[in-house]
Amino acid sequence: MATTPGGTEIVASWVSVPSWTSLRSLGSGTSCAETGEQERSQRAPDQKPSAQQLVGAILVVDDDPEIRDVVRWLLEDEGWTVETASDGRDALERATQVRPALIVLDMGLPILSGEEVAMRLRVYYREPPPIVVVSADGRAGEKAAQIGAAAYLHKPFDVDELARLVRRTLADP
Repeated sequence: MATTPGGTEIVASWVSVPSWTSLRSLGSGTSCAETGEQERSQRAPDQKPSAQQLVGAILVVDDDPEIRDVVRWLLEDEGWTVETASDGRDALERATQVRPALIVLDMGLPILSGEEVAMRLRVYYREPPPIVVVSADGRAGEKAAQIGAAAYLHKPFDVDELARLVRRTLADP
């Protein structure tokens, strides 16, 4: 069970913690990040977001509403503006209306797959937004490389690792 910042309790089979503030891990997934880079950036809770955090919203795309909400809460807690989409078509519509700063993209989406969304964004934008793939697929790394993703995480994943990958990806020029 997790409690949102607004006090709503979320019950899910993949996470069971006493409160939102103690929610730090959705499992022990792996990522493409370097193993020696485990430290979390230390930003004081009252510190204003960096310039990179204020440029465009992060688009979180996942068909699982619980994962989508937890990722949204995490990124909002980190200081970013977040938009969400539950399927590939909605993601493409949102991403072409206003260019997101970054996309957290599940590959197994209804209507349009994550691969299809990424391919269409490459056609739409000369320089598409960076993508962080989050997928339960055993071939997540291969698929992330095929679409030119900046990074990937396997589900289940550690939310601190996701926050670190987002910060690192947005900091890269």
